Amino acid sequence: MKILAIESSCDELSLAILDDGKVLTNIISSQIKDHQKFGGVVPELAARLHLENIEWVIKSALKEADLSINEIELVAYTKNPGLIGSLIVGKIIAETIGAYLEVPIMGCHHILGHIYGASIEEDFVYPVLAMVVSGGHTQIQLLRSVDDYEIIGQTQDDAIGECYDKVARYLKLEYPGGPIIDKLAQTGNPDEFKLPIPKTENEFDFSYSGLKTACTNLINKYNQNNEEINKADFAASFQKTAVQTICEKFEKAVIKYQPKTITVAGGVSANSLIRQKVVEIGKNNKIEHIIIPKLEYCTDNGAMIGKFAQEKINISKKLI
Repeated sequence: MKILAIESSCDELSLAILDDGKVLTNIISSQIKDHQKFGGVVPELAARLHLENIEWVIKSALKEADLSINEIELVAYTKNPGLIGSLIVGKIIAETIGAYLEVPIMGCHHILGHIYGASIEEDFVYPVLAMVVSGGHTQIQLLRSVDDYEIIGQTQDDAIGECYDKVARYLKLEYPGGPIIDKLAQTGNPDEFKLPIPKTENEFDFSYSGLKTACTNLINKYNQNNEEINKADFAASFQKTAVQTICEKFEKAVIKYQPKTITVAGGVSANSLIRQKVVEIGKNNKIEHIIIPKLEYCTDNGAMIGKFAQEKINISKKLI
């Protein structure tokens, strides 16, 4: 089945075309430069730019896939969660194409899309334990099938990506801060600054607001004393603590649930330390399938939505 998949939940408009799960094209229109001057995503601007860019995104995808629009058999789109204006734009695009072609449309969950995006080049062997790390969501999910999953742990406040961006802003780094902190951290001393890891009631939950507050207070203290903080050392110390906060809980979940596959998904899954730690956790616990997504499938993209839609179709066929 040829699926046209649309991802428009935030500041990236992406359109992918998949043929029986194989990615033929994955076009991404990024708005990072448009939002940088504001220090973060402006929802109204994101939705408007989606509308402005949709024509060339569709044309580019069809050209790269070497397909006619009439060959599409299903249109998938991100239904939720996300910025409401951006989601509405994606839904309208999907409904319009679906109505024109007289083919069905499928609304997909953004977070599950991220998880299944990790399986584009290597299929999951269930059960799967997934660490979801992004700018808006941070969770540990247990999946027994595409229709049987549960959140066993999640942040009680800030998402890890949100924490990265806010700390980067206090360090006067550009938006998005996550990749810059990751790069800086590789040249710094991760033991220079001692930062807190909050305790939570649920053994698999975690928190990032305390870490964010501790970082901003420390940076403010340096500023008030007219002292220059070593940004590389601070970035390394922050990253060590931020990653440890979730990875400790993730490993506990691996030990308890004994999954056959572990994976990491979401925009922050591009982080070098997180990728390293997930592999270490898998090897230490003799997990047979350790799936680390290609960098192109870490950020929001249409291919992940198309892959999720294909998995939903596959399981529905099994039930017939």
